Amino acid sequence: MATGGRGARGFTDCAVGWARRPERRSAGYASETGKLCKILGLALAMFAPGPALAWGAAGHEIVAAVAEARLSPEARRMVRDIAGDVPISDRAIATWADAQRVRATRPWHYVNIPMSSGRYDAHRDCPSGACAVAAIERAKGDLTAGSSAMQRGDALRWLVHLVADLHQPLHAGDPWDRGGNEFPVRIGRRRQPSNLHRVWDQDVVKPLLRHRTVVVAARMLADRIAPADAGRWATDLTPASWAEQSSREAAAIYAELGRQPSDKTILRLPPEYVAAQRERVEVALQRGGVRLAALLNQIAGARDGG
Repeated sequence: MATGGRGARGFTDCAVGWARRPERRSAGYASETGKLCKILGLALAMFAPGPALAWGAAGHEIVAAVAEARLSPEARRMVRDIAGDVPISDRAIATWADAQRVRATRPWHYVNIPMSSGRYDAHRDCPSGACAVAAIERAKGDLTAGSSAMQRGDALRWLVHLVADLHQPLHAGDPWDRGGNEFPVRIGRRRQPSNLHRVWDQDVVKPLLRHRTVVVAARMLADRIAPADAGRWATDLTPASWAEQSSREAAAIYAELGRQPSDKTILRLPPEYVAAQRERVEVALQRGGVRLAALLNQIAGARDGG
């Protein structure tokens, strides 16, 4: 996988076409090409192999929406110059990366850190730069210094998405069970087997959306962020540090279950398991949104020479 100048480059003709049209458009803009790209993107996201999609579409939109409310004027201008009138919480930006799961980019969505270590080691955990930590750093570089509209557009979409990915604890899980993908579970009386990673990707966000839209859920979470927490999170803009924090959260999740990643017998989770994770999920989404905003503000300041 490339780790240098290409950075977070596009991998589909649809992505290239989108990035080469930097003119502003309304949120309702939809050309025939755009419709086709949306269909292709959904198909890729549904049938691409590999781990499930972190947080689901709603979780990614929530993280991006929390970030939007905290963007500086310079960052808002930067985003507008790249994406026109499309907000970063729109699925065209927030979940675009999940449709790019060709073999080379699949590892960009996660990093596996041994729980016995709890520390990110680039040589061990990110060979050839193939992990979320390195991919975020590349996207930062391309968004800061990228010379073409295509490069900046792809970098923005990768950055928005991967920051959310890295705040899902099992996207920094143990390599033994591939971040919970090989840790079998069943929830309550469900007969269909699942795995712990999928539960955290697909199930734990659902209680936030009960009787709420994504917009309302994001506003609720944003309003609950304590200034002291926001200040602390916004000063930690190192992706490796985020990965270590998520790894510790993953270790806590396993400890609460009384299991190790090496355990392969099916674990029956109680029906209330998902609801019991709500506070942990809310904090992770809030933290991701605050850090995404702070990172975009930092990049916009650097681009403006500040």
